[in-house]
Amino acid sequence: MRLAFRFFVLLLLVYPATAAVGEEPESHWAFRKPTRPEPPARDSLKHAARVRSPIDQFVLQRLETANLEPAPQADRRALVRRAYFDLLGLPPTPEQVEAFVNDSSPDAWSKLIDTLLASKHYGERWARHWLDVARYADSGGYETDIYYRNAWRYRDYVVKSFNDDKPYNIFLQEQIAGDELTGYWDAFETAEQLPDEVVEGIVATGYLRTAADPSRPDFKGIKNAAGQYYFPTLFDTLQIVCSSTMGLAVQCARCHSHKFDPIPQVDYYSMQAVFMTAYRPDNWIPQMNRRLPIASKHQKDAATKRNAEVDANVKRQKAELAALKKTFTDRLFEDRLAELPEGIRENVKAALNTKKSTRTDAQKQLAAKFEKQLRPQAKKLDAALAKNADYKKGANDLNAAIAAEERRRLKFDEVRALYDQAGEAKTHVLLRGDSLTPGPPVKPGVISSLETPQPFEWIAPDDKAKTSGRRLAFARWLTQPQHPLTARVMVNRIWMHHFGTGIVATPDDFGVAGSPPSHPQLLDWLATEFVRSGWSIKHMHRLILTSATWRQRSRVDTQHRAACVPIDPDNRLLWRQTIRRLEAEPLRDTLLAASASLSHPMYGASQSVARQKNGEVLVAAGKNQNRRSIYVMVLRLTPETMLQVFDQPTISVNCTQRSTSTVSTQALALLNSDVMTRAAAAFADRVLTEQPNDPVGRAVLTAFSRPATSSERELLSQFFNEQQSRYLELQDEAARQKAEVIAAARSKAIADLCHMLMSANEFVYVD
Repeated sequence: MRLAFRFFVLLLLVYPATAAVGEEPESHWAFRKPTRPEPPARDSLKHAARVRSPIDQFVLQRLETANLEPAPQADRRALVRRAYFDLLGLPPTPEQVEAFVNDSSPDAWSKLIDTLLASKHYGERWARHWLDVARYADSGGYETDIYYRNAWRYRDYVVKSFNDDKPYNIFLQEQIAGDELTGYWDAFETAEQLPDEVVEGIVATGYLRTAADPSRPDFKGIKNAAGQYYFPTLFDTLQIVCSSTMGLAVQCARCHSHKFDPIPQVDYYSMQAVFMTAYRPDNWIPQMNRRLPIASKHQKDAATKRNAEVDANVKRQKAELAALKKTFTDRLFEDRLAELPEGIRENVKAALNTKKSTRTDAQKQLAAKFEKQLRPQAKKLDAALAKNADYKKGANDLNAAIAAEERRRLKFDEVRALYDQAGEAKTHVLLRGDSLTPGPPVKPGVISSLETPQPFEWIAPDDKAKTSGRRLAFARWLTQPQHPLTARVMVNRIWMHHFGTGIVATPDDFGVAGSPPSHPQLLDWLATEFVRSGWSIKHMHRLILTSATWRQRSRVDTQHRAACVPIDPDNRLLWRQTIRRLEAEPLRDTLLAASASLSHPMYGASQSVARQKNGEVLVAAGKNQNRRSIYVMVLRLTPETMLQVFDQPTISVNCTQRSTSTVSTQALALLNSDVMTRAAAAFADRVLTEQPNDPVGRAVLTAFSRPATSSERELLSQFFNEQQSRYLELQDEAARQKAEVIAAARSKAIADLCHMLMSANEFVYVD
């Protein structure tokens, strides 16, 4: 007990020191609006000749102040491979590498970057980063893990938005309030059909439907279902919004005022009030019922009228079909009855027409003997009737008419959207975060300690309004140009994905307890540049990838390392680039790309996964098993094995920064996974087709984006020859001389070599 008390006192002593960091929490740098600094003057820099971007001026000044030397530029092969993975998440082909290496034009690098940013695969790569922070999944989690049938529409919206370089402020506004921003309800009531921008707006609100939500209609019978299921979804949603857009961990304020940051508990529930009109734990809509048709009121009314006609016609036609079947069934009975001996016909007929419960013993015996013959059931009856040409023609005509009528039925695609519900929505501070102990009511609001030029402003609409406007007011407050967090958080996230670590190393916590920025002036310059560019994410890519800082080598000589590591062991000041392992999705995609089997259809429903007998979860058999990983279904309780092993987030909470583990199951997956063995075989077929005279050299060039060294070629050729000999030794002596046996052994040996190359560190890591 005494130890526990001392530990508690220690915490009390540490908290104020941590929270202050030399300042009051309210004056913390991240809570003040960014101001644009001037980049350090070039002539003040020792390495001024290296400057290619204002980014370099900020980074070089920090390096020189710390007496650190920047690394030389990486070679062209390393750079092109790095750029492809950073922007597309895919490896370059040998031909693409050679084209860049041999391009001597002064703008070769900028042309390459523009080409990659224009690729449709750019959106697939960078959408995955956003889907992590948005907590996207195709199922609801908890023990039932309900499948979300239309969740993929939001994923497609994100891919398209990145490809279109949609301004980030609009991107956020659509996700938080797309229905209010585009006037969904007005369009629904007045338009002939919903305009494309309105449909896009409601699809975008799928961002607010990504929190785990297992709700079902029968949950209304559960005691305190709101506290057990509905409020947790609302709490998670608020956490997703705040961590992804503002880099703040606000969930602490759910139960009490934040221990570190100036976020009172009342501010937390004021933000919750922004979304309460849509969620309504007191009147919750189960997740499978919460969807909007892609249709206007005019279209829905027309569909209702048309479908009523269809229902009436189908009912009539089915009655005719039933009558036809009865007529011919009765004929079949009479025909088969006539085949019986004349002396028993009437007795058999009487027995079968008598209720089972009132049959005599004699009738029961007759029924048992002749009923199946005279009155066949189900498939046997259908087979017997099908032999009658008149019945077959009549039934076929009626079934065709029913099918034609069903094709007239009007159906609409649906969107898993968020929208306000009718009626008053009250929000209370929950004492200790417990929905069973509501405290005083609060109005919609935001974090009061954030320094914004424009305060949060919301005016309640009239009682007839279909939507409250709360989310749109919040989205506009969040995306004002000088908001202290919005631009900073996003440029920090972009930086993190290009360097491995953000300028702020805690991308989900810009608060007092978070990591201080390694380059505070650079962060503010990037944030203001982001806004000046029209919130263009692609502009930020160009700035970073054309800088000398990004183009540094990741591997430096022993002397350079010895000089820098004691000063900056974590490379926070960027004296070199960082070697990074491929994330789960680019790794799987690269396996497929190297084997020339990657399938490129974009958009649409996710590829379903299924657990195999050996326990491995793969894209289901008969589906497109080679489709890019962003289109593979993400089930919270049944993740695809290769992706899970290589640290795809569990999606139990949103992921602002992926972990990189090194565990034995990764090596085992690379050795034994069905994905890997299929890819190795396809890779072997590719290199044997493209360069049959030098498959070893082609395999290395394809896998590593560089030619094999002489020592590698010697070692790999020896391995190939030994493997081929082993496969031949499995055959009898006569078969070993046959061309087809030799070719098969050669193919298997190359597959083994390709499997080994795809398991190598150089394949899995980006230099």
